[in-house]
Amino acid sequence: DRSHYTGSYVARARVVREAANADPSTRCWRCGKTLAEARRMWPDRNVVWHAGHTVDGNNAFPLAPEHSTCNTAAGAAITSRRRGLRSSRRWF
Repeated sequence: DRSHYTGSYVARARVVREAANADPSTRCWRCGKTLAEARRMWPDRNVVWHAGHTVDGNNAFPLAPEHSTCNTAAGAAITSRRRGLRSSRRWF
């Protein structure tokens, strides 16, 4: 469902991404790491800034800078929950 990408999302997301790219000290709202730290953690991935929904999938709440890896992981988790999938791995 891409309905949360309608309305003012595109313009607001651009502002968030541009501000994050302009300031190397920006931290991802999910993991708390800078872009440089995230790139060191995942050297095999092209980590970039995304504008993440602070309440997943809800366009009524503010957007915040979020690494692409954090954003895609959050999206996958939402999709899995909606489909009723559970991980076979136990998290403690």
